[in-house]
Amino acid sequence: MDIVSLRAHADDGLPFRIKLESVNKGIGLAALLLPFALLFISALGNTCPGIDSISHYYYSRLGGDILVGTLCFIGLQMTFFYHLPAAPGGREQAVDGYLGHNKWDIRAARFAGLCAFGVALVPTSGKGCEDYGGLVSRVFLKDSQGGHAVQSPDAPLEGTASFDFWPTFGINAEIFTMIHYAAAAGMFLVLAYYSLVVFTRPQSPASVSATGRSVANKRLRNLLYRIFGGLILVALGALLYKFIRYLGLDDPIGGFAGWNRANLTFWFETLGLVAFGLSWCLKGRLFGLLRDDPPPA
Repeated sequence: MDIVSLRAHADDGLPFRIKLESVNKGIGLAALLLPFALLFISALGNTCPGIDSISHYYYSRLGGDILVGTLCFIGLQMTFFYHLPAAPGGREQAVDGYLGHNKWDIRAARFAGLCAFGVALVPTSGKGCEDYGGLVSRVFLKDSQGGHAVQSPDAPLEGTASFDFWPTFGINAEIFTMIHYAAAAGMFLVLAYYSLVVFTRPQSPASVSATGRSVANKRLRNLLYRIFGGLILVALGALLYKFIRYLGLDDPIGGFAGWNRANLTFWFETLGLVAFGLSWCLKGRLFGLLRDDPPPA
């Protein structure tokens, strides 16, 4: 990289430029692939084949690492890299053709990134599986007894297995479970806003002065953004429904047993993540056929 390019990005704190298009693409691919990666973990065997929710994969072998790593990657990108660079006067300016973003959109993206960290680092509670029946699970061992100082190295530890993260610190899990669900709902709400409002605005010079193929492509992209945003809202509605249990309201279907047997939380979360991933992949121009024509010279 030449000295001119280095100086141009000196205020970014980096010797290179991070394009918002690439950030969108990376976020979209991570969200899109997450549920399928977790299903693959179950397919490998010795893991519960029907875990109640994506969040409950926190307690699965390898699945917990993938879940936390992916959500932290998304949170990192949205919190620290999804921004518009400062103009000479100190105000943020449009870049990479993202003309339709404003400072409130960027702040909303950062909020969604913090929510992604919250979902990852404030885990849900409960077993998340109808019957483990000899399958492998990763749990916390409370009141553990044993250790190499008093036992042979291969002797098992004794204690009480727990799927509740926060009680292992002696903290009531109820408030943290609510934080987990609130963070998930906040993240999906911002993502729906981006799909329905931000991404549908004219963003590139080609979209602003669209002619020919660019007009048709923008219309098709906007249709897809609205479909994806609607699907995210459907998933969000399912998450809010689960809040009924914590808000003390009557459960309209008379119990969560059937809901959990069908793993509906997992499938609604998968729906939301796939819609989120496709929307941001589309914004990142992963699908080359839907690009705009270059603006006229």
